Amino acid sequence: MKKFHSGVAAIAVAVSMMSSAAWAQSETPAEQAQASPEDASQEIVVTAQKSGAQTLQSVPLAIQAFDGEDLKERNITSIGDLVSSVPGAFEGFRQSNGSRFYNLRGSVTQNGDSPIGYYLDDAPFIVTNFGIAPPVRFLDIDRVEVLRGPQGTLYGQGSSGGVFIFRTRDPNLKEIDYAFEAEASQTRGAEGLNYGMAGALSVPIIKDVLAVRVSGGFSRDAGWADAYFGPYDGTPDQKGVNSAKNDDIRVVALFKPADNVSIRAQYWNFNPTQDFTGFTASVKPPYFENTAGQKGFSNGAFTLYSLTANVDFNAFSVTSATSNLEGVFGINIPLSPAGSFSSQFLPKMFAQELRVNSTGTGPLHWVIGGSYQNGSGPQVNALTLPGLVINADNDTLTENYAAFGEISYDLFGGKLVPLVGLRTYHDDRAFADSTGKVPTTENVTTWRLNLSYLPTDDLTMFVSAATGFRPGIVQSRVQVESLALVGVPAQVALSPESSKNYEFGLKWRSPGRALTVGLNLYQLEYTNLQTSVTGGIDSVNGFANFGDATTKGVDIELHWNTPVKGLNLGFVGNFNDSKYDSINPVIAAAQPLLKPGSRLTNTLANNYRFDVNYNRDIGSDLNLFGNLSLSHSGDRLQASGITAQPYDVVALTAGIRRGDYEIALIANNLTDERGPTFVGTNGPLSGQGPTPRTIGLRFRITP
Repeated sequence: MKKFHSGVAAIAVAVSMMSSAAWAQSETPAEQAQASPEDASQEIVVTAQKSGAQTLQSVPLAIQAFDGEDLKERNITSIGDLVSSVPGAFEGFRQSNGSRFYNLRGSVTQNGDSPIGYYLDDAPFIVTNFGIAPPVRFLDIDRVEVLRGPQGTLYGQGSSGGVFIFRTRDPNLKEIDYAFEAEASQTRGAEGLNYGMAGALSVPIIKDVLAVRVSGGFSRDAGWADAYFGPYDGTPDQKGVNSAKNDDIRVVALFKPADNVSIRAQYWNFNPTQDFTGFTASVKPPYFENTAGQKGFSNGAFTLYSLTANVDFNAFSVTSATSNLEGVFGINIPLSPAGSFSSQFLPKMFAQELRVNSTGTGPLHWVIGGSYQNGSGPQVNALTLPGLVINADNDTLTENYAAFGEISYDLFGGKLVPLVGLRTYHDDRAFADSTGKVPTTENVTTWRLNLSYLPTDDLTMFVSAATGFRPGIVQSRVQVESLALVGVPAQVALSPESSKNYEFGLKWRSPGRALTVGLNLYQLEYTNLQTSVTGGIDSVNGFANFGDATTKGVDIELHWNTPVKGLNLGFVGNFNDSKYDSINPVIAAAQPLLKPGSRLTNTLANNYRFDVNYNRDIGSDLNLFGNLSLSHSGDRLQASGITAQPYDVVALTAGIRRGDYEIALIANNLTDERGPTFVGTNGPLSGQGPTPRTIGLRFRITP
């Protein structure tokens, strides 16, 4: 196939940028292989540095990569499952199955933009002023890349803790391919079975030029929590009320008119819904109370359009990634005797990024680019009580742009590589409600310095300093006035919460690659942390920048292909000491837990996971595989002063393959841990916890 050269290629990029629909990109699929235990000669390849494909071993970052097969054999089907395999990652809060909050190396808040950047291929998933994660189903995920620590240079705002990148499968340009899976399981205490199906079909329309891939699925999870119309009395009025659904569909078209031109268009729709919420009056036994016979719900619907054009020249590559996200999600909580609280979000976000990266074989490597985002985060809030209706509708508007770049140079044949990166960001953000609009402006510069040492293919060492930030929470004028009454300095838009990270990293593997070791030592400094503060107007609290904190920690990763054929052992873990350095004295008086030297609230002191994997051919075209894991999450001091106790979750996947067919036993939370993992205000057992013990079967066809 011929190549497109500069004139025609530039037109292709320009067309993608001017498209009124929104679009995004995935990297080259041939570069997405994951080494299996039986073929350690293969290299894991990632694209997180936006400068082309790199082997995971050589990337001078705290980074992990999981391929689709690895995710399925560990029975990892959501971000909630995935975080147990990532050092320092944890779920902070679960409002519902479509509204979940996570963090890396830091504390969690559900207000403000997310402290983690989420990317679906090249499309950012951003809900302005409310940092939820995308409700991704992992059916057609080719690879997940997780970057730990601030990533402010390449990924900008909302990446102070790190970045999750979900790389989806490309259409097959050469032949038809497909996949199918079905699953059924039983959750302890549930009123019925859980079940679901998912599949993918890829069809070449014009061989080697145009192909389309359609994937998606549905799942239905039976409810396992009961409801009491009044206080708990041991005899539920309704059983199994928190059933959940999750439907999604993805359609992607890949067009390669020339060897060096790729255009990828994608549509993705998510519909996670749930009866009631993820927060219960008790986790053991699980129930809701004082519902007065009313039905609670958590709804969600998100639609993402994305388009990416990529043109590869001899010395550089140009990529244009455009996307548009729209959604609606929220909760409705019944209040006894005849009221409710409803909060609905209707986010929109248009995003455009244009970047150019070097692809030559010389010692100089670089990437430069610019981004533009225009979005809003409307909220429709209503408190309904007998004879009283209070509406508190508002919106957060943002229009921002940034320019960024990184440059590195190979010294001594690539054994020593210095890197420098910089990003400048401008944000016009405003709070709007029925009384008017309060505009604010913010300018932020982030940077990254890195020096890596790669004496052999099996050893990488690096030292780095990097910065990131999270945009300031936007709040109403009433909230600002309420804080002023108690002497707390605040404004409509808080100052950005920034982070600075100093890190030493080491990646080593034995000559035969049977043993792999990863070690990261870091000191992460937070400035202008944001928190909720009790105000002076009844039931009106606000937010304020209250101080600084430092986290010192270590990430550990170990993997051993044992002498027993097919048996592999793995360990990942994070251990840290997180403390406040300085606190606004006025806020400290109102929030006694916030004081210099005290533990950072809503941060786990440690988490780790052990994995035992087995994968071996046993003859007659049969393959036996299995994974047994133990995930530990340390205790958590909450802002309320309550400590959520440590907990452990045990999971098992065991199955057999023959040719294209596979059947597996799946078991989650075998010890039936209930928590709570986050304690609510209605007693020591209120809040949220893991789903009770769930055991089932999964059938797959993967040609």
